[in-house]
Amino acid sequence: MESPPRARTNDDDAPPTDCLAELPPELHLRILEGVDDFSDCAAFSLASPRLGLLALRSGLARFKDPLFAVAMRLLLIERLLAGAFVGAPIMDTLNEATLRAYAADRRATADHFPWLARVSPALCLSATVEGADEQRAETWALRRGEERGADLRFLKSGLVRHFEGERGAERMVRMEFASGEVAFYEGERGAERIVRGEMPDGNVQYYEGEQGAERLVRMESANGNVLYYEGEGGAERMVRVEFANGSMQYYEGERGAERVVRTELPDGTMEHYEGERDAERSVRAELPDGNVQYFEGDKRAERLVRMEFANGNVQHYEGERGAARMVRTELPDGNVQHYEGEKGAERKVRVVLADGSMQYYEGERGAERKVRAVSADGDVEHFEGERGAERVVRILDFFEEFWGASG
Repeated sequence: MESPPRARTNDDDAPPTDCLAELPPELHLRILEGVDDFSDCAAFSLASPRLGLLALRSGLARFKDPLFAVAMRLLLIERLLAGAFVGAPIMDTLNEATLRAYAADRRATADHFPWLARVSPALCLSATVEGADEQRAETWALRRGEERGADLRFLKSGLVRHFEGERGAERMVRMEFASGEVAFYEGERGAERIVRGEMPDGNVQYYEGEQGAERLVRMESANGNVLYYEGEGGAERMVRVEFANGSMQYYEGERGAERVVRTELPDGTMEHYEGERDAERSVRAELPDGNVQYFEGDKRAERLVRMEFANGNVQHYEGERGAARMVRTELPDGNVQHYEGEKGAERKVRVVLADGSMQYYEGERGAERKVRAVSADGDVEHFEGERGAERVVRILDFFEEFWGASG
């Protein structure tokens, strides 16, 4: 015997409220593709938020269009008004701000103006076309019933101008070029000045100055670098670049001939340059610890020739870039140390003391031992023994050393 139907005991047993929930996603999309009215798209999305989200994620044209958001707003407000003011007349729910926002959207098209006029006949958008082919010009404006309102957008030959303000006082706020560039403006009608330009490659340029005298003052690159400019409009010259890694470069010279004169690194190092544009060579580097390096040679072939230390020591170098070897160190007390050997293996061979005496050394780097000392008077001491344990083994005066050396 068949059991009778089980009675529902709680809300979990209730049938689903979304009658489309059991259909596969592929069929959902086929249904949504057939919805071509924005009001119906909004109604579908409110009735089944899951379907609305599916349509958005799938990129269906009607659901990605900016008018879909307008339709959603209309439907939501109408439902709120209908619920809150039962029996009260439904006021126009499409306001001027919404229409201006739609007209300013790059995706907007006059093809949808009839839908706007149908859902909001008292306040909508109109399009006026003049000329044909290359001379074709299209103007979008607000429309209040049969009365034309303020101009919002002007299109001609790939150029699009956007306006704000009341009728008769419209001012241009944005201009879009066929190349993808976008220019932004500020100022009253007839005195609009460019303040920003957005390039297709992601760079953004900033301007200052009155109309007709705007000058470029800054450019933010897509890679994070920021370039700063000085000079009148049309003669702006780059004076500084702030890199994304924290480094800064400073420039001098007229427009088109700017040359690097200094680089400041994040660790505090400052590098100084000389030479014309594209041939700038490093001549000096000031290190954070107070040491200063000096360079000679053409660009990318600079070689270290001298290093001045904060403690007063001065080291001199010889050799090509990357192989410069230390040949001499001048100490604050007047002593001078001389070295021989390749880079990284320089060994001390002689020290000339401030009083005129000299010391001679032999041995590898780090193990140099004193082998001879010559006083200012010419007397000579000979040493033997390891470094730090040298001992005098012979002392000769100048004449003895001279005659001994001469045979």
